[in-house]
Amino acid sequence: MDKVLQILIVFGLILLFVYRMIRGREQIYRPYEFIIRLRAPLPAEVELRMVLAEDNRLETDTLFFDYEVEGRLTIYRRRQQARGRQVQELAVPVDCTAVAMDPVENKLYFEAGGYWFVYGQA
Repeated sequence: MDKVLQILIVFGLILLFVYRMIRGREQIYRPYEFIIRLRAPLPAEVELRMVLAEDNRLETDTLFFDYEVEGRLTIYRRRQQARGRQVQELAVPVDCTAVAMDPVENKLYFEAGGYWFVYGQA
Protein backbone atom coordinates (compact mmCIF):
# COMPACT_ATOMS: atom_id res chain seq x y z
CA MET A 1 0.00 0.00 0.00
CA ASP A 2 2.89 2.37 0.76
CA LYS A 3 4.40 1.73 -2.70
CA VAL A 4 1.09 2.60 -4.39
CA LEU A 5 0.88 5.85 -2.41
CA GLN A 6 4.48 6.73 -3.31
CA ILE A 7 3.80 6.05 -6.99
CA LEU A 8 0.68 8.25 -6.90
CA ILE A 9 2.60 11.08 -5.23
CA VAL A 10 5.42 10.91 -7.80
CA PHE A 11 2.88 10.75 -10.65
CA GLY A 12 1.08 13.81 -9.24
CA LEU A 13 4.33 15.75 -8.96
CA ILE A 14 5.25 14.90 -12.55
CA LEU A 15 1.84 16.08 -13.76
CA LEU A 16 2.23 19.30 -11.80
CA PHE A 17 5.68 19.85 -13.30
CA VAL A 18 4.41 19.29 -16.86
CA TYR A 19 1.43 21.61 -16.25
CA ARG A 20 3.72 24.37 -14.96
CA MET A 21 6.02 23.98 -17.98
CA ILE A 22 3.11 24.36 -20.37
CA ARG A 23 1.66 27.35 -18.52
CA GLY A 24 5.13 28.88 -18.18
CA ARG A 25 5.35 29.46 -21.94
CA GLU A 26 2.77 32.24 -21.73
CA GLN A 27 4.23 35.64 -21.04
CA ILE A 28 3.50 37.03 -17.61
CA TYR A 29 0.83 39.71 -17.88
CA ARG A 30 1.73 43.11 -16.46
CA PRO A 31 -1.39 45.14 -15.63
CA TYR A 32 -2.07 48.56 -17.13
CA GLU A 33 -2.46 51.59 -14.89
CA PHE A 34 -2.99 55.34 -15.24
CA ILE A 35 0.26 57.25 -15.91
CA ILE A 36 -0.47 60.89 -16.80
CA ARG A 37 -2.98 63.34 -18.25
CA LEU A 38 -1.65 65.45 -21.13
CA ARG A 39 -3.18 68.49 -22.81
CA ALA A 40 -3.84 68.03 -26.54
CA PRO A 41 -2.06 67.98 -28.98
CA LEU A 42 0.38 65.19 -28.38
CA PRO A 43 3.99 65.34 -29.63
CA ALA A 44 4.22 64.72 -33.38
CA GLU A 45 6.38 61.58 -33.07
CA VAL A 46 3.80 59.98 -30.76
CA GLU A 47 0.90 60.86 -33.09
CA LEU A 48 2.71 59.27 -36.04
CA ARG A 49 3.15 55.97 -34.16
CA MET A 50 -0.39 55.78 -32.79
CA VAL A 51 -2.86 53.15 -34.00
CA LEU A 52 -6.46 54.31 -33.70
CA ALA A 53 -9.14 51.95 -32.42
CA GLU A 54 -11.81 50.67 -34.77
CA ASP A 55 -15.24 50.39 -33.12
CA ASN A 56 -13.53 51.04 -29.76
CA ARG A 57 -11.43 47.88 -30.09
CA LEU A 58 -7.67 47.44 -30.34
CA GLU A 59 -5.70 44.27 -30.96
CA THR A 60 -2.08 43.27 -30.53
CA ASP A 61 -0.43 39.90 -31.05
CA THR A 62 -1.23 38.77 -27.51
CA LEU A 63 -3.90 41.16 -26.17
CA PHE A 64 -7.34 42.43 -27.15
CA PHE A 65 -8.67 45.75 -25.74
CA ASP A 66 -12.42 46.50 -25.62
CA TYR A 67 -13.46 50.06 -24.63
CA GLU A 68 -17.01 50.80 -23.49
CA VAL A 69 -18.31 54.40 -23.44
CA GLU A 70 -19.45 54.00 -19.82
CA GLY A 71 -15.76 54.30 -18.88
CA ARG A 72 -14.57 50.71 -18.81
CA LEU A 73 -11.70 49.04 -20.64
CA THR A 74 -11.63 45.25 -20.63
CA ILE A 75 -8.37 43.54 -21.59
CA TYR A 76 -8.34 39.95 -22.85
CA ARG A 77 -5.43 37.61 -23.55
CA ARG A 78 -5.78 36.32 -27.10
CA ARG A 79 -6.00 32.57 -27.61
CA GLN A 80 -5.67 30.71 -30.88
CA GLN A 81 -8.76 28.52 -30.75
CA ALA A 82 -11.02 30.00 -28.07
CA ARG A 83 -12.21 33.46 -27.14
CA GLY A 84 -9.63 35.22 -25.03
CA ARG A 85 -9.42 35.10 -21.28
CA GLN A 86 -10.10 38.35 -19.42
CA VAL A 87 -7.01 39.52 -17.58
CA GLN A 88 -7.95 43.03 -16.46
CA GLU A 89 -10.81 45.50 -16.22
CA LEU A 90 -9.81 49.13 -15.96
CA ALA A 91 -11.71 52.38 -15.23
CA VAL A 92 -11.00 54.91 -17.99
CA PRO A 93 -12.56 58.28 -19.00
CA VAL A 94 -16.23 58.29 -20.00
CA ASP A 95 -17.31 59.16 -23.59
CA CYS A 96 -13.85 59.32 -25.14
CA THR A 97 -13.67 60.89 -28.59
CA ALA A 98 -10.61 58.82 -29.53
CA VAL A 99 -8.93 55.64 -28.33
CA ALA A 100 -5.43 54.81 -29.58
CA MET A 101 -2.35 52.78 -28.80
CA ASP A 102 1.35 53.48 -29.19
CA PRO A 103 2.76 50.05 -30.14
CA VAL A 104 6.37 51.15 -29.60
CA GLU A 105 5.94 52.25 -25.98
CA ASN A 106 2.94 49.94 -25.37
CA LYS A 107 0.78 52.78 -24.02
CA LEU A 108 -2.94 53.39 -24.37
CA TYR A 109 -4.31 56.88 -25.08
CA PHE A 110 -7.88 58.06 -24.40
CA GLU A 111 -8.98 61.53 -25.54
CA ALA A 112 -11.72 63.24 -23.55
CA GLY A 113 -12.44 66.91 -22.86
CA GLY A 114 -9.34 68.23 -24.64
CA TYR A 115 -6.97 65.97 -22.69
CA TRP A 116 -5.20 62.71 -23.45
CA PHE A 117 -5.26 60.19 -20.61
CA VAL A 118 -2.27 57.84 -20.86
CA TYR A 119 -2.20 54.30 -19.46
CA GLY A 120 0.80 51.97 -19.47
CA GLN A 121 2.03 48.71 -18.02
CA ALA A 122 3.47 48.71 -14.52
